[in-house]
Amino acid sequence: MKTKSSRRDREQNMFKRTQRRLTKGFLGQLMSFLLLFSVVMFGVLYLVIMQDHEEEVKTLAKDEAARLERYLERNSERVGEFKEHELELRGAGQVFVYLISPEGELLIGNEAFPQVRPDLLSALEDQELFQRKVKVDFSYDEHEEDEDHDGGEGHDEYLRKDITLLIAREEVSVDGREIGSLYVGTDISFVYQMFTWLFGILIGLLLVFLLVAWFLSNRMSKKAMVPISTAFDRQREFVADASHELRTPLSVILSSIDAIEMTIDEKQEPMVRKMLFNMKDEVKRMTGLVSDLLTLARSDSGKIERNDEVFNFTEMAQKAVDGMKPIAQEKQIQLQFHAPDALPGKGDQHRLTQLLYILLDNALKYTPDGGQVELDLSRKQDELTITVRDTGIGIRPEEQSYIFDRFYRGDKARSRQEGSYGLGLSIAKWIVDIHQGTIEVKSEYGKGSTFVVKLPFTNRS
Repeated sequence: MKTKSSRRDREQNMFKRTQRRLTKGFLGQLMSFLLLFSVVMFGVLYLVIMQDHEEEVKTLAKDEAARLERYLERNSERVGEFKEHELELRGAGQVFVYLISPEGELLIGNEAFPQVRPDLLSALEDQELFQRKVKVDFSYDEHEEDEDHDGGEGHDEYLRKDITLLIAREEVSVDGREIGSLYVGTDISFVYQMFTWLFGILIGLLLVFLLVAWFLSNRMSKKAMVPISTAFDRQREFVADASHELRTPLSVILSSIDAIEMTIDEKQEPMVRKMLFNMKDEVKRMTGLVSDLLTLARSDSGKIERNDEVFNFTEMAQKAVDGMKPIAQEKQIQLQFHAPDALPGKGDQHRLTQLLYILLDNALKYTPDGGQVELDLSRKQDELTITVRDTGIGIRPEEQSYIFDRFYRGDKARSRQEGSYGLGLSIAKWIVDIHQGTIEVKSEYGKGSTFVVKLPFTNRS
């Protein structure tokens, strides 16, 4: 039975995630610009319209104060005696005009609706220009309104619970004598209503622009991914081709070194033999690197197939432990193996053997002399658990999420010294993935690491 690798699916998911991030980036930039543009336009429009209304109410207050001063100058005997009709509502939307004495008493006033005078008077402040929202009840007796205000049609628009007033104040004086302060108030509620509508329209337009921006961002991200995907494919092909081409000359070099080694007398040529030994060691390291690169390149291409067969996992693991014992003995590391006598199952024996060698080699490599490494196999129902523990240098918490990435090396100086290129655990992760399993690490820096692999394992054919 053959199961194709899921590397291609993971790769496509990686490109999709990258494209989504690009789309979000483009979308964020476009929407930020549109939002900034909308805020600026809304603010400018608000300032212009409000400034126009402020100038209008200031002009009304100045004109009315000047008119009242001229009237009092011509009728100086009338100062202190006022009649209601001496102040008029002149501007469009004007709600009231009041003359307040320095002591705060109402001298004379006029308003659109007399019954709201107490509410309007309570809204006045000692400022030249200010806004005030007044909550009043504008219900009134229609007959009373007709008697008090001739031609009062058009006032129905004020029949609401609250209004926003823009109020201006001007000082009134005659012959150097301060008469009081003239307050003029106009209704600007419709302005706020207009801006509420405008805000709703802008929100609607932003939603439309959001859809358009998302469409454009998606197209831009797809175009941006084309050269990235092409470069990735070319790099992958180069690694595969280079790895394949390097295997043959490395094999020839290794065979040649073995042949030369057989013809040299160790007693007569100790230096030459030592040089050959170093060359052989480096060629073996390079061969391992090329083999790892070729494995990853094939996994990227999605052409590697999983060859399942039934075998005894305990027997296979014992061979792997025996193969790693010389390295353990050289570093005086206790290499222990715990497993049932027989553990039948099904899977790609070659790849799973490679997985054990990677995990054991990684544990021995980073465990100091005199340490301990354990390999435990256990099975629970149809799940096989592989546990590799060591008393090595451990992994820092911030590095544990990266150790399965390609070419990642935590302690780069030590990894280079140990001959590590950051590919072993990446290959181990891939082997576990093609078997639909999981691999995780538990480590405490300075005390050791534990790698736990769980594989769906069955002996059914």
